[in-house]
Amino acid sequence: MPWRIKGLFVMNGTKIVLDTCAAILILKGELELSSLSIDIARVLRYISVITRMELKAKRTMKPEEEHAINNFIADVSVFPLDDKVEQKAIELRRNTSLKLPDSIVAATAIVLDAILLTNDYRLLNLSWPGLKTQYIA
Repeated sequence: MPWRIKGLFVMNGTKIVLDTCAAILILKGELELSSLSIDIARVLRYISVITRMELKAKRTMKPEEEHAINNFIADVSVFPLDDKVEQKAIELRRNTSLKLPDSIVAATAIVLDAILLTNDYRLLNLSWPGLKTQYIA
């Protein structure tokens, strides 16, 4: 699967978390992460368990869409909802206007010390210790 992000320059070993919007853009072929100035195999790609659930829970899914989603999920690491993510998500939810799923995705990026790739302006405009976001179009 191709991986390219325009305008994002990261170093080898950088961790990125793709939110659901970013994952959907990749699946639609509207976002590719392949022409980075680094060896893409050294960028650690994650999704939250929430993103996996949102992708797989689409009501009207064709078999080819399900196959593409399963291939996408196999190509990234799914980070579980562990105690650290849970506590950080609770803190975010209590202190911001984020909904719980977005709080979990943001908490995942914070706990992983990763860059959250999103086009969600609520996440992009959130100033929170440890949260690093990158706009994707």
